[in-house]
Amino acid sequence: MLDPAGTRDAIEQNLATNPRARAQAENAPTIEISGLLPEGTPGVLLDLTEWGVRAVLPGPPVLALSEISRFRIHRDGKILIASSGRLLGRVELDFGWEVTLWIVDDDNAPWRKLVRRIGAFTTVLAHDRSPLPSSRLPSDRITPRLVSLTALHARAQVRSLDDPDAQPISGRLDPDRGLLLEWTPGATALAPPFEIQVEGPFSTLRFTESALTWNGPPSPEAVTVFRRRQLRRVSVPSGARVLVAGTGDPPEMLELRMQDVSFGGVAALLDRPAPHIVPGAEVPDVIITWRGGPGLRFSGRVRHRSPTSKAGVDMIGIELSMARDPQYERWTREVETLLYPTTRSHDHDFERIWSLFEESGYFDLSENKRQTSDFQQLRSSFENAYTRMSNNPSLGCLAYFESATRVEATMTGLRMWSRSWLGMHLSRSQLRPHFANSDSVPLRDIHYHIFERAGANADLDWTLIFVRDDAPRLSKALYLDLFLSTPGSCGVPFEAWKFNVYMRGELEAPDVYMANHDQVEHVLEQLIRIRPMPYLEAHDLLIEDYYQEDLRAEFGFHGLLRERTMLVALEQRTIVAAAVLEAVEDGLHLYGLLDSVRLYEIEPGGHRMFGPLLIAANEWFFAMGKSSFVCFDENGHGSTMRSEGGLSIGKAVTTHLPRHATPELLERISELSAPK
Repeated sequence: MLDPAGTRDAIEQNLATNPRARAQAENAPTIEISGLLPEGTPGVLLDLTEWGVRAVLPGPPVLALSEISRFRIHRDGKILIASSGRLLGRVELDFGWEVTLWIVDDDNAPWRKLVRRIGAFTTVLAHDRSPLPSSRLPSDRITPRLVSLTALHARAQVRSLDDPDAQPISGRLDPDRGLLLEWTPGATALAPPFEIQVEGPFSTLRFTESALTWNGPPSPEAVTVFRRRQLRRVSVPSGARVLVAGTGDPPEMLELRMQDVSFGGVAALLDRPAPHIVPGAEVPDVIITWRGGPGLRFSGRVRHRSPTSKAGVDMIGIELSMARDPQYERWTREVETLLYPTTRSHDHDFERIWSLFEESGYFDLSENKRQTSDFQQLRSSFENAYTRMSNNPSLGCLAYFESATRVEATMTGLRMWSRSWLGMHLSRSQLRPHFANSDSVPLRDIHYHIFERAGANADLDWTLIFVRDDAPRLSKALYLDLFLSTPGSCGVPFEAWKFNVYMRGELEAPDVYMANHDQVEHVLEQLIRIRPMPYLEAHDLLIEDYYQEDLRAEFGFHGLLRERTMLVALEQRTIVAAAVLEAVEDGLHLYGLLDSVRLYEIEPGGHRMFGPLLIAANEWFFAMGKSSFVCFDENGHGSTMRSEGGLSIGKAVTTHLPRHATPELLERISELSAPK
């Protein structure tokens, strides 16, 4: 039953620790969205900006991604404006549904006038930046999740709900025989109903069953998910040791048997009291030895200490801190070989990778089909760029799954912006059985390889993916559904227009200039009004990250181009429009999407200067030695793009996922790629 008043009360309680945000929510106008809820049902407006609105509705919306709906803004019973918005977010909360709408009015002047008159505001809810500790798994995902975990022979624990104090019985899921329990004297005393916990790579699933005699995966009606970790762990070779030094009073050295490892740390077995080894304790010296090689030295911090089934033995987890030096690169390579036994990210077989691009149809993704020969000119640049990139996998990573006869799948991750990891170049062999009729281990494994690298990097806050409007079912089910249902995420629609670079002769762009520092600051301040904050953070469009000194230096250290500049268009000494231009090493993106222009209308009517800005952008890319660039038209000005000689290469959405959603992304790819 819809309860608008209850929704507002719940939001105010959620904002109890943030008086300013609570006052904004209490005084905000109400929003009524046509077609989503019964006529006259109001929602609570959380964000009001020039780019769009964010609101909480008391009932579930029915719009699909990118669908356009009419809505009205009310205050004190008076309609302030009626407008149109494209759905870019739809997240279920405990107290309603959060929706995000991007304004798509043909004439947005009335909307911008309203925002400036009543004042833009942003209300931050408590869930916006923190992962939810537990949640109910949607009913349509229960079976795929349990099928994927059963295929992995996931560990399980069973206890009787009639005797909650009894020791749980350990076991495993089996694809053919269901649940296999370890024999213990207490197993015969188990009585229904049963509570079952299944350990996944990142989460624990909990559900109840009335019997334990099913075959294959279980099929409960309800499953609760508890997020246990952000980074997947894997067992280590026998003989691996962890030396913990510099702790205790007096300081002592502990030699521990390593149990498992992740990018971020290690787990080891502690077989002595050691009362100083407690969660939060700093470890000045951690030495890791395995495979007979020299020790790798780090500092660390104890994350947890938990009892094991063996009396007097505890499991401790140590988070490692390390500098970005050759030792760090060696560590990541060692961990990679354990985490990804089926994929590779160095010593690439470029001949087979290129063959995969050709036979998979990757070179025919855009609406304007291109010949494979168009890409041959980029082949040497592609190989050169990713050979250099392989020396620094935290900067970029080309992973591929190789069988005995061919490369089955490939994907690339790139740290394109200071705090963002961009996934791209996803290709899959068409010679494998169709995805809908079989498992897809190659797709699963390359996703794990690429996106776990992002999740392991504490410097990254966002994962970005371009999802075409005509993308296959897998991409939409994975990326679009995920960002729609993830708090704190957002999507930005665009149309990509390709421009060839050439000498313009005497043609000039009047009133367009390279921005100085003060102008850059002014434009960035104005962008807060016209773009979502996740977009600004992810694309280094906040002043603290805009100049990208560290990122550009890291690219340059490996001999890779990474440049950025800003152009501004002036009318009567006022900045009315701006363009952010970026150029990277040839070959990093085979469609050239990273040699890009993004245009912004700073003042009403500023879009009239988009043409001169594109002319000036041509000159800058010519100076960079580029043959083409791509303009991301996020404003719906296709006629301007076309008149300036642009060729559309398709419409898409840029999804912006917060880093804490990485485990959810990988769990979804496991579900989608599970055996059919």
